[in-house]
Amino acid sequence: MPIPKYVGSFKGKDFINTQDFTQAEIKKILDAADDLKKKFRKRIPTNYLPGRTLFMIFYNRSLRTRNSFEAGIYQLGGHAHFLSPQDLYTPTLPEDMVPYATEAISDVARVLSRYGDAIAIRIYGDAAKWTIGRGHRVIQEFAKWADIPVLNMEDDMHHPFQALADMQAARAVEPKLEGKKFVVSYAYSGGLKPLAVPQNEVLITTQMGMDVVLAHPKGFELEDSIIKSCQENVEKYGGSFEICNDMEEAFEGADFVYPKAWSPKQFVPPYNKTVDKEGASAYQAKFKNWITTMELLDRTNKAYYMHCGPADRGQEVTDEVLDSYKRSLYFEQAENRLHVQKAVMSMVIP
Repeated sequence: MPIPKYVGSFKGKDFINTQDFTQAEIKKILDAADDLKKKFRKRIPTNYLPGRTLFMIFYNRSLRTRNSFEAGIYQLGGHAHFLSPQDLYTPTLPEDMVPYATEAISDVARVLSRYGDAIAIRIYGDAAKWTIGRGHRVIQEFAKWADIPVLNMEDDMHHPFQALADMQAARAVEPKLEGKKFVVSYAYSGGLKPLAVPQNEVLITTQMGMDVVLAHPKGFELEDSIIKSCQENVEKYGGSFEICNDMEEAFEGADFVYPKAWSPKQFVPPYNKTVDKEGASAYQAKFKNWITTMELLDRTNKAYYMHCGPADRGQEVTDEVLDSYKRSLYFEQAENRLHVQKAVMSMVIP
């Protein structure tokens, strides 16, 4: 079986944030994912990582992420070890350490590096104390000490594999993404939701040279560092980036729409001293009209509907859109998680 040239092309490199890669490198990953998707559907073996071990640390539950990673490493010839929070000590950053409290991330990372070939981590929300950026720092701390690649399965700042899966789906229907209008919009849902997906979507779409509109009510601003990176992407790759506070206006003439819930950051640390779940829910409830309907889609340029899943039916989107809209990429995005993750694993795992 011939080994594709992309296998091992980023050997030893972490995959934590799409911004760590150039546009050309992102396209290379997507090309590899397309190759793996074709082989998967034709049942062509892809035994590119025989005997390799992936440690998967899940501080949060998952349907798509866990199953796509487990299936993916197996299809590449390797094996996944699932590690739940009960199997590990609480992730402890250097500033948290007190004598004998728990095991340092630096120790966990170095031990696992002696047993296997990559570490994948998912941490946000309660596991990160709803402190924006804490989950991301945990993953960065693992990467600092590990001698093997560290993969970000979603933290409170980024969801890079979802962003890759979304671009693979978008490229399949519109091979030339440059100049297409891509709307990343807030959509209502109860309960606290992290910033990771909307932040990574505006990052990767501006990185792909698209005309990107970020739509949200006032009070739902993303992190300043993310907005700055989007502006830098536009300067580097072309396209455009703007922010709009009106969902209907944003949808006008759109080629892709990505309505997704997230919570206003002023109710959680470091922007608030405590986690105010009730305050956040009450504020979010003011915007229940931010929901994707067939009528709203009629304002677009026959846009493709996208969502990372799980979509909150009746809140973020109507059943009619999710079940019958012919231009929905919802399940294609879900499948693509398998293929982009296989692509990255085959490229970074030694």
